[in-house]
Amino acid sequence: MDTLSKIFAAPRIKEAKFTRLEASAPWGIVSPGERVVKFVHVVGGSAVLTTPDSFEPTRLLSGDVFLLLDDAAYKIFDDERSLLIDCVDVERGRVGDRIEFGGGGATTTFNSGSFEIERFERDSVLDVLPQFLHLKESEGRTAAFASVLDMLAVETAAPGLGADAAVARLFELLFIHAIRAYARDDGSPKRGWLAAVSDHRLKSVIEAIHADPARDWTIDALARTAGMSRSAFAVHFKNVLEQTPLEYLTAWRVHCASALLVKSSSTISEVARKAGYGSDAAFNKVFKRVTGHTPAMFRKANGVGPHLGTPRL
Repeated sequence: MDTLSKIFAAPRIKEAKFTRLEASAPWGIVSPGERVVKFVHVVGGSAVLTTPDSFEPTRLLSGDVFLLLDDAAYKIFDDERSLLIDCVDVERGRVGDRIEFGGGGATTTFNSGSFEIERFERDSVLDVLPQFLHLKESEGRTAAFASVLDMLAVETAAPGLGADAAVARLFELLFIHAIRAYARDDGSPKRGWLAAVSDHRLKSVIEAIHADPARDWTIDALARTAGMSRSAFAVHFKNVLEQTPLEYLTAWRVHCASALLVKSSSTISEVARKAGYGSDAAFNKVFKRVTGHTPAMFRKANGVGPHLGTPRL
């Protein structure tokens, strides 16, 4: 199982929300951002989007898709002279899954959605991606990606039995295809495990660690997997991931243990063994050092209440 499949081995999407927005000129929206993943498909018309980190406005055309990750703030409008309306005020015009607003001129239509990712999974996904992804229709979108967008349009145009569950699963597929598209783009900067799986020398190493985190990995064994000398491997791994191989191994083990603590009924001793630790004491020490909490505290919280630290991959 490849790295992205490991991370999305079970549904992680929750609180999925869909909106079909009809914005007629002049129109503009401003949002301070919220802790969700937000995607927008420009069905027809055009728009301009800006974010605090963008050097220049992004022109959006019919067929384009963009994603805003985590709490990215943004402004989107038809013209820079248009009045910007707070997204909360725009939301008040919702009727079911539809919102119509603007001055009555030329219309731009958006299919947009937002969803949350399981708390303990957030960092492993969002830390490797920029806050803003713009996926142009003209840049070789795959047939599968296009099919997901088509299915979303069908499910939301005429909702049927189980529509909410279907839309949530389609959101997850859309997110996976967006990450794939970003990974294929040689011009996009990569970091974390996404940088590693994009590196022909480290891809097999990351997949081996993810496939068997409990194995007694050594630098020598990982270097052999990469087909490199021990010293060259250690330097190259640190340069690409900004972590040593053993730091990454520890982070992935704690990530896997976090999932088991939240999603399974395994005892803490069983979780420790599955994560590669020979004793509860060793597991507790490492888990608390990485997350700031003991495994028992993490399980008790069960994703509710104050944010519990998770390992950075």
